[in-house]
Amino acid sequence: MERKTRRMKMKTVESLVCLVKSVENQYTTIDLQNETSVYGLVKEVDCDMNVTLCDVTVTDPNGQRYSCDNFFLKSRLIRYVHLSQTVDVFQAMKDVIRKTFPVRVKKPKAYSLKRKKIIARQEKLKRKVQNMNKEASKS
Repeated sequence: MERKTRRMKMKTVESLVCLVKSVENQYTTIDLQNETSVYGLVKEVDCDMNVTLCDVTVTDPNGQRYSCDNFFLKSRLIRYVHLSQTVDVFQAMKDVIRKTFPVRVKKPKAYSLKRKKIIARQEKLKRKVQNMNKEASKS
């Protein structure tokens, strides 16, 4: 499996490809430009909306059916991708975006020795000022 670049990820979430990605690992029907329909398990959808399916049944315009183990569709051949009626479109898009760009937890910053000294000096000055304010408020 190839590594996905940031540009490829952005291309996925900036278009409706994220909707097609939401049906990955599910059985669905895809209608093609030449009136053929393909039903199978969607294995992978890339950023250009090329689709890889497995356990496929292809129905040609005459109604004849063929079975295939694996099937690859170029995006330019796809006319419709059927989504299940139970799919919440907005939630599906949000889920794909969260999977594509997970939230990163920032590591605590490691300060250099010089920076640590500066921070210590600032803290010392803050304490002095606080003590001076306390003394001024007492008198």
